Amino acid sequence: MSITLKQVKNNAEIKAYIQHADKSLAALGFTEHSLAHVTKCAVIARRILLETGHGEREAELAAIAAYLHDIGNMVNRNGHERSGALMAFTLLRDMGAEVVRQLIVPDE
Repeated sequence: MSITLKQVKNNAEIKAYIQHADKSLAALGFTEHSLAHVTKCAVIARRILLETGHGEREAELAAIAAYLHDIGNMVNRNGHERSGALMAFTLLRDMGAEVVRQLIVPDE
């Protein structure tokens, strides 16, 4: 199933994670990382991909990634990119996203 940014934005669990991450960062003295922040990031990511000749689906995936990019901050600021990636994988899989497995073979 092709997940859309609209579905991601309407997911209550994702919304709660983003809000919690924003509160955690505010307590640490960081600037806001609210729903407004991730929405702006998603809009910019989509625009960049479309303006550089990528297709609509790639632009949609970039927007989803940008929207989810800070959710790991609810766990810890340090390493938030790794915890966020694991969280995003689980959330998107639970929403029915197709898991793509690709073997990457290094050049010899």
